[in-house]
Amino acid sequence: MFYDPNHSLWYMVVFWTTVTAGFGFSLHLALKLARIELERAAEIVVIIASSLVALIPAIGPYLAFIVAIFLIYRMADSSLGIVIAAVVATRFLAILIAIAALRGLTALGVLK
Repeated sequence: MFYDPNHSLWYMVVFWTTVTAGFGFSLHLALKLARIELERAAEIVVIIASSLVALIPAIGPYLAFIVAIFLIYRMADSSLGIVIAAVVATRFLAILIAIAALRGLTALGVLK
């Protein structure tokens, strides 16, 4: 996520939290739309594990969604195709939410 070493710790924490919250919200919506039932604790495990994997340089953002697909498929009683479709929908929703949130935080002056 952070390839430029000139970012402060505050910026990285806010950025990661925003991305995690956006991913979590969009994952919750996508799972409900796909009618995949997971317990709240299982959803939180998928969100946190995927967000931590996303911090791996170069391959993290791509590997995070593979980890999410694997964890959801193992935890839910749904077919693999439905799980993949839900995670693809999550990716697009998360991108839109993260862009809107980061622009909002920049407009408020929290981020530069």
